[in-house]
Amino acid sequence: MQTLSHKELVGYVELQVGSLKVEVPIRAASQGNPNEPLAKFETEGNAFAILVRGDVSSKPVERAMQEAAIEAVKHLSRKLLN
Repeated sequence: MQTLSHKELVGYVELQVGSLKVEVPIRAASQGNPNEPLAKFETEGNAFAILVRGDVSSKPVERAMQEAAIEAVKHLSRKLLN
């Protein structure tokens, strides 16, 4: 398995976590299993990223990235605010 930091960087999304602004990297995921979501939030040790499969400008991937961002805020809220 590739580590999160070795996957291709696509961009960043800035998320508001409480009073903090956190930049979450968006990285390209391997195409792998077609049953996996188009975008998902993953952590690996202290590293985290939203992994995307496919064209990030497509509407389905954009919607999946929004859902992954919601999961990221939940995770980061638990980690950073508690």
